[in-house]
Amino acid sequence: MVRKMNVFTKITALVCTIALATGLLAGCGKGTQNSGGTVSTTPAANETKKPVEVKLILPYSDEVPSDAPLLPELNKLANADFKIEWTPMISYNDKFNVLMASNQLPDALVVPDLKLSVYVNGARAGMFWDLTSYMDKYPNFKNFNPIVITNSSLEGKQYVLPRERILKRKLVAYRADWAKKAGLKAPDTIENLYAMAKAFGTGDFDGNGKNDTIGLLLGTVNNEIDCFDALVTAFGGPNKWGVKDGKVVPNFMTKEYMDTMKWLKRMFDEKLISSDFAITKTTQQITDFVDKEKSGLWLNYGIPGTADPLLKQKQQADANVKRGDIFEYTYLKGPDGKPRIPAEDGMSGGFAFPKQTVKDEARLKDILSVFDKLQSQEGQRLLNNGIEGKHFTIFQDKFIKSIDANVNKKEIASYGQMGMSGNLTYMTADDDIGMRLQKDRNTFAATDLIPNVSTPLMSDSYTSNKANLDKIINEAQFKFIMGQMSEDQFNQAIEQWKKSGGDKAIEEYTAAYAKAKK
Repeated sequence: MVRKMNVFTKITALVCTIALATGLLAGCGKGTQNSGGTVSTTPAANETKKPVEVKLILPYSDEVPSDAPLLPELNKLANADFKIEWTPMISYNDKFNVLMASNQLPDALVVPDLKLSVYVNGARAGMFWDLTSYMDKYPNFKNFNPIVITNSSLEGKQYVLPRERILKRKLVAYRADWAKKAGLKAPDTIENLYAMAKAFGTGDFDGNGKNDTIGLLLGTVNNEIDCFDALVTAFGGPNKWGVKDGKVVPNFMTKEYMDTMKWLKRMFDEKLISSDFAITKTTQQITDFVDKEKSGLWLNYGIPGTADPLLKQKQQADANVKRGDIFEYTYLKGPDGKPRIPAEDGMSGGFAFPKQTVKDEARLKDILSVFDKLQSQEGQRLLNNGIEGKHFTIFQDKFIKSIDANVNKKEIASYGQMGMSGNLTYMTADDDIGMRLQKDRNTFAATDLIPNVSTPLMSDSYTSNKANLDKIINEAQFKFIMGQMSEDQFNQAIEQWKKSGGDKAIEEYTAAYAKAKK
């Protein structure tokens, strides 16, 4: 049975659970995950039944995926008839808001953020099925991490099947060949990160004879600097929200946040970060800058793949070049020299089931039977890895190599949006650096990851006014870094944030935190 857990007192259990699931971390107690899960028949499933039609609207990142060969295999596995409408990931949040206001909801709705007020209000109003009593009736639902179940619940009720994601993601990526040429250490501290940004930004490592390289390439998402929290935690601050003097407070009310902004302002003044950083999207980093050798140092969630155009260009010139010769990565450490990485929430929203389209319990059980099969090890591997022999080959039992990365990008990548338990999948490692990255992502001590303490908490004031509150701080942050706002003026923006509902959010989060600690 999936049980709720106190996320604050059980953070070590979360670390052990995920690490043990990948078999890469010793020293923790017994994990809660099983060895994989089977495609078992549930009380609502019957192999002789007609395939269950399930309408989905899914986001895609690069290009609209093809139906073949994956969709027929998914239909066969889950006894389903999936009807999928694909929509660009970059605009999915807008699409979600439109869907919530319409009468055209799919059978299973991807909720991108479980704290969006439109979702929270809809769940409270009875718009979605309450899944709490169903979670222990489907054998593969036990594969969900109990901490993620807690984090994805709303006031003790489970309205979604969470889309679990890895916890250790944010990293520093850089050009390994440039760093070697400059004799630089890995940018694993704030000091080393600045040293590399300075060297790359003032050097001519692309060999074009111009001083036009961006020292540290920043990207933005949802009008804020992506991975900014990785810098704040490296300065010793909290991950988005932390506890200070007994209160749950946002990171921008801490000294470490201000130190981070001053550090970036210094680099902006020294022209080590782009003057256009505020309008540079994270999705542009690789294609528009890294692949064109306009920058060799950036914050991200991974490194360019084996099919990257720049890598291919280098390999055409020298067939012995490996991906690790061109690209490298590291995780940031704190002021004490120990790893200090902002933990992800452990999920990317989840699937909710609208009562508008799923009209009765019998229909709900049919659809949950489909998702139960998707949640099996076979289902998750199919969704995330594809078909053995066509998309990948297996080595060392747990790792796979892509047969053709470009084919996989077209036929598999976006189907991962249906993935719910990544720990059940094979780890893709097309080369030595890929294998090392996969191991690093799944190997960590509890103290390495800094949790966002607000993740399992609820604040109506913040949820209902999040867009306006975030806008106040994000705009002030951009202006401060670009020298258009003083420290006093930034503090005035904080006061505006507090008066606009921020004080109430702090009060509500603090009360929820105190209650959860009991």
